[in-house]
Amino acid sequence: MQLGAADAAQIINALIPSPSWPSSVFILTYDEGGGLYDHVVPATAIKPDNIAPMLQSGDLPGDFAHTGFRLPIIVVSPWVRPHYVSHTWRDFTSILKLIEVRFNVPSLTARDASADNMMEFFDFSTPHLLKPPGLPPQPTNGVCDPTKEKAPGF
Repeated sequence: MQLGAADAAQIINALIPSPSWPSSVFILTYDEGGGLYDHVVPATAIKPDNIAPMLQSGDLPGDFAHTGFRLPIIVVSPWVRPHYVSHTWRDFTSILKLIEVRFNVPSLTARDASADNMMEFFDFSTPHLLKPPGLPPQPTNGVCDPTKEKAPGF
């Protein structure tokens, strides 16, 4: 986890001083939960289209009518609301919807057409982080304390 955090910090620290920063949005999310447990059942979702999946021998059938497990979405931009935490359900197609709304292009599927556009993260009246402080160095050599690896009682 430390190496991933160090990679993200390196990217963000390179973006902030660049000339592109005032018009940038950096979205960090994950493709997989990394084996972390989520007690919330994946939500139902609108199917992207009526095209049947192209299954190979041995594939499990699916209809793309559910999301996966919850994953974080971290939005970094001079235009994000300070200290904002969203509690809105969304999936990866919300990132597509944000791009579609921003650039006024049509949706690709029914799924991204119905997705949340993530605009609640932003306040375009005032840039809050045009000159943000740099991120501190992210350690990558942390040592795990074996006495703290398990929850009490396990």
